[in-house]
Amino acid sequence: MNIKRRLTLKFVLQLAITGVVVLAISAVTLTWILLRFLDISLTRDFANVGLEQLVESSKIDENGIQFSPSLLEQVKKNKGWLQSLNEDGQVESAYNTPKDVPTHYGPGEIVSYWMGAQPFPYQLALWIQEKNGKQYTLVYGAPNVLDPLLKKIKEDSSVDAKELPEIPDDLKKEIKSAQAYVQLIDSSGKELLSYNRPNMIPTEYSVQELALRTMYSDRYGYHVLSSFDKESGRTWIIGEPNIKGADSGKTMRVPEEVKVVIIGSVAMLIALLIAFILLSLWQAHRFGAPMLHMLVWLDSIGNAIYTEPTDRKGLRRSRTPIGKWRRRYRVFADVMDSIEKLSATLKRDQVLREETESLREEWIAGVTHDLKTPLSSITGYAHLLAEPSYDWSKEEVHKFTTTMLDKSAHMDMLISDLAMTYRLKTGIKPPETMGVELNTWMQQALEQAAANPAYGKQRIVFLPAQTEVKAQLYTPWLERVVNNLTANALLHNPPDTKLTVSLIHHQTGSGFIIQFADDGDGMDEETMIRLFERYYRGTDTASTSNGSGLGMAISKGLIECMGGQIAVESHVGKGTVIKLIWS
Repeated sequence: MNIKRRLTLKFVLQLAITGVVVLAISAVTLTWILLRFLDISLTRDFANVGLEQLVESSKIDENGIQFSPSLLEQVKKNKGWLQSLNEDGQVESAYNTPKDVPTHYGPGEIVSYWMGAQPFPYQLALWIQEKNGKQYTLVYGAPNVLDPLLKKIKEDSSVDAKELPEIPDDLKKEIKSAQAYVQLIDSSGKELLSYNRPNMIPTEYSVQELALRTMYSDRYGYHVLSSFDKESGRTWIIGEPNIKGADSGKTMRVPEEVKVVIIGSVAMLIALLIAFILLSLWQAHRFGAPMLHMLVWLDSIGNAIYTEPTDRKGLRRSRTPIGKWRRRYRVFADVMDSIEKLSATLKRDQVLREETESLREEWIAGVTHDLKTPLSSITGYAHLLAEPSYDWSKEEVHKFTTTMLDKSAHMDMLISDLAMTYRLKTGIKPPETMGVELNTWMQQALEQAAANPAYGKQRIVFLPAQTEVKAQLYTPWLERVVNNLTANALLHNPPDTKLTVSLIHHQTGSGFIIQFADDGDGMDEETMIRLFERYYRGTDTASTSNGSGLGMAISKGLIECMGGQIAVESHVGKGTVIKLIWS
């Protein structure tokens, strides 16, 4: 998998994880809000909400019906009580039931208590439901605070159209203890008197206002009862907060549901912010650290430091101690490999440049020596010939001039080779080629080369191809290559070394190979690799007076300019094989 696909997969995975985290936080927040809504509903109106849940969550065993402990705790918290009745009205199980509550009900008795036809100290709620083939009747009772208070107020306070009544002190204490409030309004809805009234309760009512507050206590936060006196046209209003303990003095009361939504939303935003910060830090750790590491590495390369940056322990940051990629670096493995290869290449090139510079300086020193040696001879003989005090014979003059010509030719060869190397470096093209038959041409070229007295006799063997080999070549360049390779094989090997030159014609096509194989000392691997470098000499410059040290580099350049390739194989003690290949 390439880096593009890996990065795409990683980023898609990151987005998927982010989406899952967001959904999880949202789901947890929504669940919490719904549970809080349920708790508020159970607290406000357990009779309508909690009884159904009690039946649904109940379990039947050998001991009878068992209710959810959390719902029973809510019954107790609401200061209520619970009874389960069978079909005969007998109480089967009870929870938190006061002593003044009956343990058996007649059919009409419980209905009269429930509908308020008969006085009863508790507000009742009934829930009848069938479960597992059996019909259950739950009776839920809660303290009835407002009805008794309203009756006492009507009884203890005279209602006269001309005078305002007074609420007795003991009744005021009872009203305040119950966190209730009392109002008396006239026929037009204006307040005549009040006690313990919160600021948010209006002082004037319309027909719709009082009706809505009586019907929808959840909307206004207060449970309200009223009693109208037909003779005076006045109305007593008494109310208590849905949730006890609430601060009734506030001018504006925020509904519990709104508080829950606000708290849940703020908590969700904080959780999302923390999650995004953690995900960002994790992503920076996973992606930012490797990218920063690569930038530091590239900066080091720019400063000619080609090793990978290490940590405090001297270990590479991208690798484990055993050399494997660390997890966060795996996605950038291709890039890291490329940087590592670039570093290795630049480091190798730097070493080669330094070695090449050193070799070039050595080569220049050697060439300078090679040029000065024949030049010194020429200068010396020229001074002898110019000396008027000596009368040289013809033989001596001939000897002097012959030596001067030889040294001049050697200097010319050195200068020519140096010029050729730079011409090849600039990419020269061969002059007009000519068609030759290589069997005949190679035979003649090798005979001319073998005539050099420095090579000895019968050291060159030519093996022609079985068929004619015709080629388009620039023969002066090819002749120079043949001479260079012949001299390299015969002058830098033992005197008994033989050179076998073979012409091999490809069976298919027009390709051919000219092979130079000797049985000399061979070369080590470093010499073989650097054989064709311009400034590399496998032997000391001063080891021989023949050659410039550029012959192999020139040969390689000439062959490549003529469309061929040159290859070398050599082993120490087993000789050397050099192939000129045209495919």
